[in-house]
Amino acid sequence: MTLLDDPDRLAPAALPRARRAALSDAPLQQLLKTYISTPTTRSFIIIHQQAAHERILYERYKAAAVGKQIPSQKSLFPTTLSLSAPDAILLSELLPDLNQLGYTIEPFGKDSYIIQGTPADTGHGDDKAALENLLEQFKNFTSEIRFSRRERLIRTMARQQAIKPNTALSEKEMRMLVNDLFACTQHNVTPGGDPTFIEFRPDYVEKLFGR
Repeated sequence: MTLLDDPDRLAPAALPRARRAALSDAPLQQLLKTYISTPTTRSFIIIHQQAAHERILYERYKAAAVGKQIPSQKSLFPTTLSLSAPDAILLSELLPDLNQLGYTIEPFGKDSYIIQGTPADTGHGDDKAALENLLEQFKNFTSEIRFSRRERLIRTMARQQAIKPNTALSEKEMRMLVNDLFACTQHNVTPGGDPTFIEFRPDYVEKLFGR
């Protein structure tokens, strides 16, 4: 029997019967720089760090879009972004929501913008490439007509900014990720419905060992 043969053991795939909680003082172990294992109040779980972070960011951005603006980290060296005419129009339409989500972007001539700041709680690197990639991913998401433009942007940003696989995390970073995940209103799945963790209950683990 595999995990897929017994869907009741896959916590994210089933309706939660009781809310799980990670133990606050439990040890955390990063596996393959992609997963985090930790005991809970009734089992142990393996968390997919990218999926978990995507859920955390999604709920954070969702709240910011209709409430308090995410702080913007001012760029030491503002970046000029030159776009095609269609992409420039798209960016102009997204600007109000992007500003609410922590970006500071201003028009800078025909089909050009200047990036003055980025969300303070995300990693910093090539701001120009990150924004170009965001626009490209957003365009690939436009077929999801059941979602509003703001919802598509939030989902795109959460996926783009989430911690990537093969990223080493410190004990403090893992602890924060786990705590933030279980503080989410829907902690067991990503915005797209993929599981954020898989739960292993004692009776199922015993079966795996033929006990």
